[in-house]
Amino acid sequence: MSIFTPTNQIRLTNVAVVRMKRAGKRFEIACYKNKVVGWRSGVEKDLDEVLQTHSVFVNVSKGQVAKKEDLISAFGTDDQTEIYQAGLKFTVIHLPLPLEC
Repeated sequence: MSIFTPTNQIRLTNVAVVRMKRAGKRFEIACYKNKVVGWRSGVEKDLDEVLQTHSVFVNVSKGQVAKKEDLISAFGTDDQTEIYQAGLKFTVIHLPLPLEC
């Protein structure tokens, strides 16, 4: 059993979730919302500037990282860079609601 204290939790702020559905499974990538638009238009070239973390998640908000076997069955590879590029290019961006709502 682990204890959740503020020192071992990482808060993701200004997050845009890129969701992909492959082989009946859902995968998510945490990105910066303004940078995703720049990546798609070709302005942003550095993938490190677009991604908040270098992980493919099953659920970003819960911090559940996707299993390597699931990535291989869905994408045919476990190379995270290829998965990021496919996700950023061809999927829908889900933005959080503003705090004023």
